[in-house]
Amino acid sequence: MSAQGLPDNRYFGVRLYSVLLYMMMPLVVFYLWWQGRKNTAYRARMQERFCQQEIAMKWRGAIVFHCVSVGEFMAAKPLLDRFVNDEGGRPVAITCMTPTASELIQKTYGDAIYHAYIPFDTPRAVRRFLNALQPSAIVILETELWPNLVLFARALGIPVALVNGRMSKQSASGYTRMNWLFERAWAALNYCGVQSEVAAERFANIGVPERVIDVAGNLKFDVVVSTEVQNEIAHYQELLGSRPIITAGSTHAGEEEQIIAAFKKVLKVKPNALLILVPRHQERFNSVYTLLENEGFTTVRRSTGRPVTDATQVLLGDSMGELLLWYGIADITFIGGSLIERGGHNPLEAIAFGKPLLSGRHIFNFAEVYDQLDKRQAVRWVNSSDTLADTLIGLLTTIETAQRLGASAQRIFAEHRGATQRLQVRIQQLLGRA
Repeated sequence: MSAQGLPDNRYFGVRLYSVLLYMMMPLVVFYLWWQGRKNTAYRARMQERFCQQEIAMKWRGAIVFHCVSVGEFMAAKPLLDRFVNDEGGRPVAITCMTPTASELIQKTYGDAIYHAYIPFDTPRAVRRFLNALQPSAIVILETELWPNLVLFARALGIPVALVNGRMSKQSASGYTRMNWLFERAWAALNYCGVQSEVAAERFANIGVPERVIDVAGNLKFDVVVSTEVQNEIAHYQELLGSRPIITAGSTHAGEEEQIIAAFKKVLKVKPNALLILVPRHQERFNSVYTLLENEGFTTVRRSTGRPVTDATQVLLGDSMGELLLWYGIADITFIGGSLIERGGHNPLEAIAFGKPLLSGRHIFNFAEVYDQLDKRQAVRWVNSSDTLADTLIGLLTTIETAQRLGASAQRIFAEHRGATQRLQVRIQQLLGRA
Protein backbone atom coordinates (compact mmCIF):
# COMPACT_ATOMS: atom_id res chain seq x y z
CA MET A 1 0.00 0.00 0.00
CA SER A 2 1.27 3.47 -0.83
CA ALA A 3 1.22 6.06 1.93
CA GLN A 4 0.76 8.75 -0.71
CA GLY A 5 -2.62 7.72 -2.09
CA LEU A 6 -5.50 5.32 -1.82
CA PRO A 7 -4.60 1.70 -1.03
CA ASP A 8 -3.71 -0.38 -4.07
CA ASN A 9 -5.81 -3.19 -5.55
CA ARG A 10 -4.92 -5.59 -2.72
CA TYR A 11 -7.04 -3.31 -0.54
CA PHE A 12 -10.10 -3.01 -2.79
CA GLY A 13 -12.48 -2.98 0.19
CA VAL A 14 -10.69 -0.05 1.79
CA ARG A 15 -10.53 1.76 -1.57
CA LEU A 16 -14.29 1.39 -1.94
CA TYR A 17 -14.85 2.50 1.66
CA SER A 18 -12.68 5.61 1.10
CA VAL A 19 -14.56 6.61 -2.04
CA LEU A 20 -17.91 6.12 -0.29
CA LEU A 21 -16.67 8.13 2.68
CA TYR A 22 -15.76 11.06 0.44
CA MET A 23 -19.21 10.88 -1.17
CA MET A 24 -20.94 10.76 2.20
CA MET A 25 -18.94 13.59 3.77
CA PRO A 26 -21.65 16.25 3.18
CA LEU A 27 -24.10 14.01 5.07
CA VAL A 28 -21.59 13.49 7.89
CA VAL A 29 -21.06 17.23 8.25
CA PHE A 30 -24.82 17.79 8.15
CA TYR A 31 -25.24 15.18 10.91
CA LEU A 32 -22.80 17.09 13.16
CA TRP A 33 -24.62 20.33 12.39
CA TRP A 34 -27.93 18.62 13.22
CA GLN A 35 -26.51 17.34 16.52
CA GLY A 36 -25.56 20.94 17.21
CA ARG A 37 -29.22 21.80 17.73
CA LYS A 38 -28.96 20.37 21.25
CA ASN A 39 -25.23 20.80 21.81
CA THR A 40 -23.62 23.62 19.84
CA ALA A 41 -20.15 22.17 20.50
CA TYR A 42 -20.81 19.69 17.68
CA ARG A 43 -20.59 22.62 15.25
CA ALA A 44 -17.28 23.94 16.61
CA ARG A 45 -13.68 23.06 15.69
CA MET A 46 -14.77 21.53 12.41
CA GLN A 47 -11.27 22.03 10.98
CA GLU A 48 -10.01 19.34 13.36
CA ARG A 49 -12.40 16.82 11.79
CA PHE A 50 -10.37 17.25 8.57
CA CYS A 51 -7.01 17.85 10.33
CA GLN A 52 -6.68 21.36 8.93
CA GLN A 53 -5.49 22.87 12.21
CA GLU A 54 -1.92 23.82 13.06
CA ILE A 55 -0.03 21.32 15.21
CA ALA A 56 2.96 22.71 17.09
CA MET A 57 6.36 21.10 16.53
CA LYS A 58 6.67 20.20 20.22
CA TRP A 59 4.01 17.52 19.77
CA ARG A 60 5.92 15.70 17.02
CA GLY A 61 6.51 12.08 17.95
CA ALA A 62 3.66 11.94 20.44
CA ILE A 63 2.05 8.71 21.56
CA VAL A 64 -1.53 9.04 20.34
CA PHE A 65 -4.26 7.60 22.53
CA HIS A 66 -7.68 7.52 20.87
CA CYS A 67 -10.64 7.44 23.28
CA VAL A 68 -13.84 7.74 21.29
CA SER A 69 -16.00 9.09 24.14
CA VAL A 70 -16.17 9.72 27.89
CA GLY A 71 -16.42 6.06 28.87
CA GLU A 72 -13.23 5.05 27.08
CA PHE A 73 -11.37 8.08 28.43
CA MET A 74 -12.39 7.42 32.03
CA ALA A 75 -11.39 3.76 31.71
CA ALA A 76 -8.01 4.70 30.25
CA LYS A 77 -7.24 7.53 32.67
CA PRO A 78 -5.00 5.54 35.06
CA LEU A 79 -3.00 4.35 32.02
CA LEU A 80 -2.92 7.82 30.48
CA ASP A 81 -1.70 9.31 33.76
CA ARG A 82 1.37 7.09 33.65
CA PHE A 83 2.41 8.34 30.22
CA VAL A 84 1.43 11.98 30.75
CA ASN A 85 3.38 12.12 34.03
CA ASP A 86 6.46 10.38 32.60
CA GLU A 87 8.73 13.44 32.46
CA GLY A 88 11.41 11.62 30.51
CA GLY A 89 8.98 10.16 28.02
CA ARG A 90 7.46 11.20 24.74
CA PRO A 91 4.73 13.81 24.44
CA VAL A 92 1.17 12.51 24.63
CA ALA A 93 -1.75 13.26 22.31
CA ILE A 94 -5.31 12.26 23.21
CA THR A 95 -8.01 12.25 20.54
CA CYS A 96 -11.75 11.62 20.75
CA MET A 97 -14.96 11.95 18.75
CA THR A 98 -17.46 13.70 21.02
CA PRO A 99 -17.61 17.21 22.53
CA THR A 100 -18.32 15.87 26.02
CA ALA A 101 -15.18 13.72 25.94
CA SER A 102 -13.20 16.63 24.52
CA GLU A 103 -14.32 18.91 27.32
CA LEU A 104 -13.37 16.35 29.96
CA ILE A 105 -9.97 15.62 28.39
CA GLN A 106 -9.08 19.32 28.31
CA LYS A 107 -10.33 19.83 31.86
CA THR A 108 -8.24 16.89 33.08
CA TYR A 109 -4.91 17.48 31.34
CA GLY A 110 -4.95 21.03 29.97
CA ASP A 111 -1.69 21.97 28.22
CA ALA A 112 0.14 18.85 29.40
CA ILE A 113 -1.03 17.03 26.26
CA TYR A 114 -2.00 17.71 22.68
CA HIS A 115 -5.72 17.26 22.18
CA ALA A 116 -7.92 17.32 19.09
CA TYR A 117 -10.77 15.41 17.51
CA ILE A 118 -9.59 12.40 15.54
CA PRO A 119 -9.98 13.35 11.87
CA PHE A 120 -12.54 11.70 9.63
CA ASP A 121 -11.05 8.50 8.20
CA THR A 122 -10.52 9.81 4.68
CA PRO A 123 -7.08 9.24 3.16
CA ARG A 124 -6.35 12.97 2.86
CA ALA A 125 -7.30 13.82 6.43
CA VAL A 126 -5.46 10.79 7.83
CA ARG A 127 -2.31 11.63 5.87
CA ARG A 128 -2.39 15.23 7.11
CA PHE A 129 -2.78 14.00 10.69
CA LEU A 130 0.07 11.48 10.49
CA ASN A 131 2.42 13.80 8.61
CA ALA A 132 1.82 16.73 10.97
CA LEU A 133 2.02 14.78 14.25
CA GLN A 134 4.38 11.96 13.20
CA PRO A 135 3.24 9.74 16.08
CA SER A 136 5.63 7.31 17.71
CA ALA A 137 2.65 4.97 18.22
CA ILE A 138 -1.14 4.95 18.04
CA VAL A 139 -3.05 3.31 20.88
CA ILE A 140 -6.76 2.72 20.27
CA LEU A 141 -9.16 2.07 23.15
CA GLU A 142 -11.57 -0.89 22.93
CA THR A 143 -12.83 -1.29 19.33
CA GLU A 144 -12.65 2.14 17.70
CA LEU A 145 -10.85 0.87 14.61
CA TRP A 146 -10.56 3.17 11.59
CA PRO A 147 -9.22 1.26 8.54
CA ASN A 148 -7.38 4.12 6.83
CA LEU A 149 -5.84 5.36 10.08
CA VAL A 150 -4.47 1.90 10.87
CA LEU A 151 -3.27 1.08 7.36
CA PHE A 152 -1.66 4.43 6.59
CA ALA A 153 0.06 4.40 9.99
CA ARG A 154 1.53 0.96 9.33
CA ALA A 155 2.64 2.05 5.86
CA LEU A 156 4.63 4.81 7.56
CA GLY A 157 6.12 2.41 10.09
CA ILE A 158 4.02 3.66 13.01
CA PRO A 159 3.06 0.83 15.40
CA VAL A 160 -0.67 0.53 16.16
CA ALA A 161 -2.08 -1.08 19.31
CA LEU A 162 -5.63 -1.79 20.39
CA VAL A 163 -5.99 -2.00 24.18
CA ASN A 164 -8.79 -2.90 26.57
CA GLY A 165 -10.36 -4.70 23.64
CA ARG A 166 -13.86 -6.02 24.15
CA MET A 167 -15.98 -7.82 21.60
CA SER A 168 -19.59 -8.76 22.18
CA LYS A 169 -21.16 -11.58 20.20
CA GLN A 170 -23.22 -9.03 18.27
CA SER A 171 -20.17 -6.91 17.43
CA ALA A 172 -18.23 -9.95 16.27
CA SER A 173 -21.05 -10.87 13.91
CA GLY A 174 -21.11 -7.34 12.54
CA TYR A 175 -17.35 -7.29 11.91
CA THR A 176 -17.59 -10.69 10.21
CA ARG A 177 -20.18 -9.29 7.80
CA MET A 178 -17.87 -6.31 7.17
CA ASN A 179 -14.80 -8.48 6.68
CA TRP A 180 -14.26 -7.00 3.20
CA LEU A 181 -13.46 -3.69 4.92
CA PHE A 182 -11.82 -4.57 8.24
CA GLU A 183 -9.79 -7.67 7.35
CA ARG A 184 -6.62 -5.76 6.39
CA ALA A 185 -6.90 -3.38 9.36
CA TRP A 186 -7.26 -6.15 11.94
CA ALA A 187 -4.29 -7.96 10.38
CA ALA A 188 -2.18 -4.79 10.57
CA LEU A 189 -2.34 -4.41 14.36
CA ASN A 190 0.99 -4.70 16.16
CA TYR A 191 -0.65 -5.48 19.48
CA CYS A 192 -4.18 -6.33 20.63
CA GLY A 193 -4.64 -6.33 24.40
CA VAL A 194 -8.05 -7.78 25.23
CA GLN A 195 -10.14 -8.04 28.37
CA SER A 196 -10.80 -11.79 28.51
CA GLU A 197 -10.26 -15.19 26.92
CA VAL A 198 -13.69 -14.95 25.29
CA ALA A 199 -12.73 -11.62 23.72
CA ALA A 200 -9.41 -13.10 22.56
CA GLU A 201 -11.21 -15.88 20.71
CA ARG A 202 -13.60 -13.44 19.06
CA PHE A 203 -10.81 -11.10 17.94
CA ALA A 204 -8.94 -14.06 16.45
CA ASN A 205 -12.07 -15.18 14.62
CA ILE A 206 -12.49 -11.79 12.91
CA GLY A 207 -8.92 -11.70 11.65
CA VAL A 208 -6.55 -10.39 14.34
CA PRO A 209 -3.35 -12.50 14.23
CA GLU A 210 -3.17 -14.73 17.30
CA ARG A 211 0.50 -13.81 17.83
CA VAL A 212 -0.45 -10.19 18.67
CA ILE A 213 -3.42 -11.02 20.94
CA ASP A 214 -2.76 -10.71 24.66
CA VAL A 215 -5.29 -11.22 27.48
CA ALA A 216 -4.17 -8.19 29.49
CA GLY A 217 -7.36 -7.65 31.51
CA ASN A 218 -9.90 -4.87 31.82
CA LEU A 219 -8.69 -1.33 32.55
CA LYS A 220 -12.01 -0.53 34.15
CA PHE A 221 -11.08 -2.74 37.11
CA ASP A 222 -8.24 -0.29 37.82
CA VAL A 223 -10.46 2.71 38.41
CA VAL A 224 -8.76 5.16 40.79
CA VAL A 225 -10.75 7.31 43.20
CA SER A 226 -8.82 10.56 43.53
CA THR A 227 -8.37 12.36 46.84
CA GLU A 228 -10.56 15.14 45.50
CA VAL A 229 -13.43 12.73 44.80
CA GLN A 230 -12.95 11.02 48.16
CA ASN A 231 -13.22 14.39 49.89
CA GLU A 232 -16.38 15.24 47.95
CA ILE A 233 -17.92 11.89 48.86
CA ALA A 234 -17.17 12.55 52.53
CA HIS A 235 -18.69 16.04 52.23
CA TYR A 236 -21.93 14.72 50.73
CA GLN A 237 -22.15 11.88 53.23
CA GLU A 238 -21.93 14.41 56.07
CA LEU A 239 -24.44 16.69 54.34
CA LEU A 240 -26.98 13.95 53.59
CA GLY A 241 -26.64 12.04 56.83
CA SER A 242 -28.67 8.84 56.98
CA ARG A 243 -30.91 9.55 53.99
CA PRO A 244 -31.34 6.50 51.70
CA ILE A 245 -29.60 7.37 48.42
CA ILE A 246 -30.18 5.71 45.04
CA THR A 247 -27.91 6.51 42.10
CA ALA A 248 -29.18 5.67 38.62
CA GLY A 249 -26.21 6.17 36.27
CA SER A 250 -25.88 6.37 32.48
CA THR A 251 -29.63 6.36 31.87
CA HIS A 252 -31.41 6.72 28.53
CA ALA A 253 -34.77 7.84 27.21
CA GLY A 254 -37.33 5.17 28.02
CA GLU A 255 -35.53 4.34 31.26
CA GLU A 256 -35.88 7.60 33.18
CA GLU A 257 -39.67 7.23 33.04
CA GLN A 258 -39.45 3.75 34.62
CA ILE A 259 -36.93 4.91 37.23
CA ILE A 260 -39.15 7.85 38.18
CA ALA A 261 -42.21 5.61 38.49
CA ALA A 262 -40.24 3.24 40.72
CA PHE A 263 -38.90 6.09 42.84
CA LYS A 264 -42.41 7.35 43.50
CA LYS A 265 -43.20 3.97 45.08
CA VAL A 266 -39.95 4.08 47.08
CA LEU A 267 -40.93 7.48 48.52
CA LYS A 268 -44.12 6.00 49.95
CA VAL A 269 -41.98 3.67 52.09
CA LYS A 270 -38.85 5.83 52.47
CA PRO A 271 -40.12 9.43 52.23
CA ASN A 272 -36.67 10.94 52.86
CA ALA A 273 -34.96 8.98 50.05
CA LEU A 274 -32.86 10.86 47.48
CA LEU A 275 -32.55 9.86 43.83
CA ILE A 276 -29.38 10.88 41.98
CA LEU A 277 -30.22 10.62 38.29
CA VAL A 278 -27.35 10.81 35.79
CA PRO A 279 -28.37 10.72 32.10
CA ARG A 280 -25.82 9.23 29.72
CA HIS A 281 -25.77 12.09 27.21
CA GLN A 282 -25.20 15.76 27.90
CA GLU A 283 -27.67 16.93 25.27
CA ARG A 284 -30.50 15.26 27.21
CA PHE A 285 -29.93 17.04 30.52
CA ASN A 286 -32.54 19.72 29.87
CA SER A 287 -35.23 17.31 28.71
CA VAL A 288 -34.70 15.04 31.74
CA TYR A 289 -34.92 18.05 34.04
CA THR A 290 -38.21 19.03 32.38
CA LEU A 291 -39.48 15.47 32.87
CA LEU A 292 -38.65 15.62 36.58
CA GLU A 293 -40.32 18.99 36.97
CA ASN A 294 -43.44 17.78 35.18
CA GLU A 295 -43.59 14.77 37.50
CA GLY A 296 -43.61 17.13 40.47
CA PHE A 297 -40.22 16.32 42.01
CA THR A 298 -38.23 18.88 43.94
CA THR A 299 -35.10 18.77 41.83
CA VAL A 300 -31.63 20.31 42.08
CA ARG A 301 -29.35 20.44 39.05
CA ARG A 302 -25.69 19.82 39.91
CA SER A 303 -24.62 22.41 37.34
CA THR A 304 -26.40 25.24 39.20
CA GLY A 305 -24.37 24.80 42.37
CA ARG A 306 -27.55 25.00 44.46
CA PRO A 307 -27.35 23.03 47.73
CA VAL A 308 -29.13 19.74 48.26
CA THR A 309 -31.52 20.23 51.18
CA ASP A 310 -33.83 17.96 53.14
CA ALA A 311 -36.60 18.97 50.73
CA THR A 312 -34.63 17.85 47.64
CA GLN A 313 -35.99 14.62 46.19
CA VAL A 314 -33.87 14.34 43.04
CA LEU A 315 -30.34 15.50 42.28
CA LEU A 316 -29.84 15.67 38.51
CA GLY A 317 -26.20 14.87 37.74
CA ASP A 318 -25.91 17.20 34.75
CA SER A 319 -22.11 17.37 34.93
CA MET A 320 -19.53 15.29 33.11
CA GLY A 321 -16.94 13.00 34.67
CA GLU A 322 -18.56 12.81 38.12
CA LEU A 323 -20.20 9.40 38.01
CA LEU A 324 -17.64 8.02 40.48
CA LEU A 325 -18.76 10.66 42.97
CA TRP A 326 -22.43 9.74 42.62
CA TYR A 327 -21.76 6.01 42.93
CA GLY A 328 -19.58 6.66 45.96
CA ILE A 329 -22.40 8.47 47.73
CA ALA A 330 -25.08 5.91 46.92
CA ASP A 331 -26.55 3.17 49.09
CA ILE A 332 -27.85 1.36 45.99
CA THR A 333 -26.86 1.75 42.33
CA PHE A 334 -28.68 1.09 39.07
CA ILE A 335 -26.74 0.93 35.79
CA GLY A 336 -28.59 2.36 32.81
CA GLY A 337 -28.82 1.25 29.21
CA SER A 338 -30.15 -2.05 30.51
CA LEU A 339 -33.93 -1.61 30.79
CA ILE A 340 -33.99 -0.82 27.08
CA GLU A 341 -32.17 -2.59 24.24
CA ARG A 342 -29.08 -0.41 24.50
CA GLY A 343 -26.71 -3.11 25.75
CA GLY A 344 -25.90 -1.74 29.19
CA HIS A 345 -22.99 0.30 30.53
CA ASN A 346 -19.95 -0.27 32.70
CA PRO A 347 -20.91 -1.51 36.19
CA LEU A 348 -17.36 -1.52 37.54
CA GLU A 349 -17.31 2.03 38.92
CA ALA A 350 -20.25 1.13 41.12
CA ILE A 351 -18.87 -2.15 42.39
CA ALA A 352 -15.49 -0.50 43.09
CA PHE A 353 -17.23 1.05 46.09
CA GLY A 354 -18.90 -2.19 47.11
CA LYS A 355 -22.36 -0.86 46.31
CA PRO A 356 -25.37 -3.12 45.74
CA LEU A 357 -25.94 -3.29 41.98
CA LEU A 358 -29.21 -3.39 40.02
CA SER A 359 -29.51 -3.84 36.27
CA GLY A 360 -31.93 -4.68 33.53
CA ARG A 361 -31.30 -7.72 31.34
CA HIS A 362 -30.11 -5.84 28.23
CA ILE A 363 -26.38 -5.98 29.05
CA PHE A 364 -24.78 -7.55 25.97
CA ASN A 365 -22.06 -4.84 25.83
CA PHE A 366 -20.75 -6.04 29.20
CA ALA A 367 -22.02 -9.62 29.19
CA GLU A 368 -18.82 -11.15 30.57
CA VAL A 369 -18.63 -8.85 33.59
CA TYR A 370 -22.31 -9.32 34.36
CA ASP A 371 -21.93 -13.09 33.98
CA GLN A 372 -19.32 -13.05 36.74
CA LEU A 373 -21.56 -10.88 38.91
CA ASP A 374 -24.52 -13.17 38.30
CA LYS A 375 -22.55 -16.32 39.21
CA ARG A 376 -21.54 -14.73 42.52
CA GLN A 377 -25.10 -13.46 43.10
CA ALA A 378 -23.67 -9.94 43.13
CA VAL A 379 -26.32 -8.28 40.95
CA ARG A 380 -30.09 -8.02 41.21
CA TRP A 381 -32.01 -8.18 37.94
CA VAL A 382 -35.02 -5.96 37.22
CA ASN A 383 -37.19 -5.69 34.12
CA SER A 384 -39.79 -3.00 34.82
CA SER A 385 -40.62 -0.08 37.09
CA ASP A 386 -42.49 -2.48 39.38
CA THR A 387 -39.61 -4.92 39.87
CA LEU A 388 -37.21 -2.00 40.21
CA ALA A 389 -39.36 -0.46 42.95
CA ASP A 390 -39.78 -3.76 44.79
CA THR A 391 -36.04 -4.49 44.68
CA LEU A 392 -35.07 -0.99 45.81
CA ILE A 393 -37.50 -1.11 48.73
CA GLY A 394 -36.30 -4.58 49.70
CA LEU A 395 -32.62 -3.61 49.75
CA LEU A 396 -33.26 -0.32 51.55
CA THR A 397 -35.22 -2.22 54.18
CA THR A 398 -32.94 -5.25 54.58
CA ILE A 399 -29.53 -3.62 55.04
CA GLU A 400 -27.71 -6.92 55.64
CA THR A 401 -28.76 -8.23 52.22
CA ALA A 402 -27.61 -5.02 50.53
CA GLN A 403 -24.24 -5.16 52.26
CA ARG A 404 -23.75 -8.82 51.28
CA LEU A 405 -24.58 -8.00 47.65
CA GLY A 406 -22.08 -5.15 47.57
CA ALA A 407 -19.33 -7.17 49.25
CA SER A 408 -19.66 -9.98 46.71
CA ALA A 409 -19.30 -7.50 43.85
CA GLN A 410 -16.29 -5.83 45.44
CA ARG A 411 -14.46 -9.16 45.78
CA ILE A 412 -14.81 -9.71 42.02
CA PHE A 413 -13.46 -6.22 41.46
CA ALA A 414 -10.40 -6.85 43.64
CA GLU A 415 -9.58 -10.12 41.86
CA HIS A 416 -9.21 -8.50 38.43
CA ARG A 417 -7.03 -5.46 39.06
CA GLY A 418 -3.68 -4.98 37.31
CA ALA A 419 -4.45 -4.33 33.64
CA THR A 420 -2.98 -0.80 33.77
CA GLN A 421 0.48 -2.04 34.73
CA ARG A 422 0.42 -4.82 32.15
CA LEU A 423 -0.65 -2.52 29.33
CA GLN A 424 1.90 0.14 30.25
CA VAL A 425 4.66 -2.46 29.88
CA ARG A 426 3.23 -3.72 26.57
CA ILE A 427 3.06 -0.20 25.10
CA GLN A 428 6.60 0.57 26.25
CA GLN A 429 7.76 -2.63 24.62
CA LEU A 430 6.01 -1.56 21.45
CA LEU A 431 7.95 1.69 21.61
CA GLY A 432 11.20 -0.12 22.30
CA ARG A 433 11.46 1.51 25.72
CA ALA A 434 11.00 -1.44 28.08
